[in-house]
Amino acid sequence: MLSKEDVLNRLKGVIYPGFEKDIVSFGFVKNVEIGEKILIEVEIVSSNPDVANELRTDIKRVMGSNECVINIIQPKIPEEKSNTQSGKNIAPQIKNFVMVSSGKGGVGKSTTTLNLAISMAKLGKKVGILDADIYGPNIPRMLGEVGTQPQVVGNKLKPILTHGVEMMSMGVLMEEGMSLIWRGSM
Repeated sequence: MLSKEDVLNRLKGVIYPGFEKDIVSFGFVKNVEIGEKILIEVEIVSSNPDVANELRTDIKRVMGSNECVINIIQPKIPEEKSNTQSGKNIAPQIKNFVMVSSGKGGVGKSTTTLNLAISMAKLGKKVGILDADIYGPNIPRMLGEVGTQPQVVGNKLKPILTHGVEMMSMGVLMEEGMSLIWRGSM
């Protein structure tokens, strides 16, 4: 019968997939119990089932004819969560949101937003920008759309299309340099 040390020596022959180091050297072998069957517990960092299957096969190979119970513990893949607060998607026609924000001014939020939007539009994606900067909406200026007014269709405003990007901003709803008084909650 094999000792615990014998089992660990054999497990040194199991190389972790994609690396040159064995599972014992990595510290992945968490428990070895010798009994009627040999219990081998291995905790790995990959959630990929192929990695676990490859390790299981390699452990069986190095253990030969010895009966083993191999328990490979993998990290759990987090469940996908809804991107809406209430669970109800209020804009189902919008597939993906990218929000650019910062707690500091002058760090390039508008520039980053425009670079992302125009790059995505050039890749053939349908892109829209909502410039929600109430202190200095610069997106219209950066797009060369200062003074352009959005069209009113029914009781809705149609975003301005420029450079392949649809854009709506407070900067196109008020004259430049004018003060704005917000009424009601924002």
